Amino acid sequence: MTELELWNLAVENRQVYGIYNLGYGMLSLVIIVIAYLVRHQPMWFRGASAAIAVFFIFNTFTMLVTSQNGFFGLATTLSSMAAEGNAPMMKAFMAANGMSVGAPVTPPAWQALGPLAMLAHAGLSVYLFVAAKWDGANA
Repeated sequence: MTELELWNLAVENRQVYGIYNLGYGMLSLVIIVIAYLVRHQPMWFRGASAAIAVFFIFNTFTMLVTSQNGFFGLATTLSSMAAEGNAPMMKAFMAANGMSVGAPVTPPAWQALGPLAMLAHAGLSVYLFVAAKWDGANA
């Protein structure tokens, strides 16, 4: 593949990643609304709703991570092409941003907190469906 084709793939990847991020945010809002709407249903129904919500949280998070890893793979390929002299745009980009040409492009260290945030999101969603007191005096 040429450098321009890889750049186009990276741009398309970022567009998909952005859409998944918006979808993940909307999923959070939808979960809150649905948990509120089913608050008077039997426990088995609320439990099934919580399980479905957790599935969608896990599925969307997996798609986010896959998209992100694909981007870093494309960027690393472009970096190695730049080191060989086959990607002058990437070489200029890396030099302008203080990156080492030919070095693998890695995610930031804080990205390791993503799975913890996803687990917290899933746990809080289960709480909203199963244990939250929506109509209590403190609600």
